[in-house]
Formats: sequence, C-alpha cells, structure tokens
Amino acid sequence: MTEGGTASLRGRVSDELKRAVVEHYEEKLARYGPTAQGMDWKDEASQELRFDILCGVCDLEGKTVHEVGCGAGHLQNFMNMRGIRPSAYSGSDLSQAMVDAARARHPGSSFEQRDILVEPVDQTYDVVLCSGLFHVKLDRSDEEWSVFIRECVRRMYDMCRVAVAFNLMSDQVDYRSAELHYPNTAEVLDFCRSELSRFVTLRHDYPLYESTLYVYKSAQ
Repeated sequence: MTEGGTASLRGRVSDELKRAVVEHYEEKLARYGPTAQGMDWKDEASQELRFDILCGVCDLEGKTVHEVGCGAGHLQNFMNMRGIRPSAYSGSDLSQAMVDAARARHPGSSFEQRDILVEPVDQTYDVVLCSGLFHVKLDRSDEEWSVFIRECVRRMYDMCRVAVAFNLMSDQVDYRSAELHYPNTAEVLDFCRSELSRFVTLRHDYPLYESTLYVYKSAQ
C-alpha cells in the first residue's frame, strides 16, 4: 500500500472535532427523537435510498455487517424491511445517547459507544458500512474534515474482511451549504485506490447530491 499524494493529510483527529460531531447529532436527537430528522436527514425516503445504495456493495446474506455511526439503528430496520439477512449486524457510534436510542429500538441487538480512531481493531467484520457521518463538517475547515474522513475510512478498511461502503456529498453541485463538506470526488477515489485497494467502485448514479464508494479487499 502506497502513500501516494495524500500523505500530508494524515494526522490525528482532534478530540474537539469529535465532541463537536457528538454535540451536533445529539442536539438533533433531542429535538426530533429517534427519527430520520433526528439523524439529521431530510426525510425517511432519502435516508432509505442511501441505505439501499450502501447495501448494494455486495450480497450481505450470511455476512457479518458492522455500521460505523449507527445512530438510532435505522439501518437494521431497513435490512429487516428488505429481507436482507446478514449472519450478524452490529453498530457503533461516538454518541452514547445514540447508542442508548438504538438499544431501546432494537433490544437484544449489539450497539456500543466506540471511537474507532483510537480503539484497537480487536474484531473484524465481513462488511463495514457508514452513512452520513462525513456530510456535515460543522465549522471545521475542509482540510481538517478531510483528515477525519480519511482516517475513519482507513480504520473501517482495517476492520473489514470483504468490503467497506460509505457516502459523501458530491462536488458536482451548483449550490453549497457552509455546513456541509463537498470533497473532490476524484481525489477521494484516488485516495481509496492508492492507499487502500485497487478494487474500488464509485456510485454517482442515484438522485441525491452525493456519491457512494465501495472499497473491496479483492476483486468481486
């Protein structure tokens, strides 16, 4: 695995940034409850479309699936609704309040408060999914947020045995919100191919202003 042209972006993600992320989403949860809006999505339809694209990474039947930034566990609802049956599903989140909400909605399921950037990778999963965590940059700089994204994706790739899938805002837009992060799609694709795996798929073919990347350990 080579460092490519992105080595300068490697670095420690600050605790301050992580606290800001937790505070942002916990405010949404407190305001709207464990709903799509409480996860900072516009509505359930767009939330479910993102889940549908993420779950297209590979056949999840019989695989172990872990969701980073699981929120209140809506992905588990989606998989149940669509009849997607992984051998095991688990989720983790930086926010204990989100984990508590997920546990309340799915008693008996495995949800934990976890910082994947500092805790050792002591367990791996076939597939690691992440939806929405990288969209809202709050008041952070684009460079700082890029470090956060890349370090998270690196760690998620370390945690998987088959594939990782995650989504991002697209830079192919004619309007930009100051709170959202619009990474250069080509640069993110190059990062995945040069530092993680040459087996990468970019999805930019669905009606949301974003993209989804699939990164595989081997050819599919």
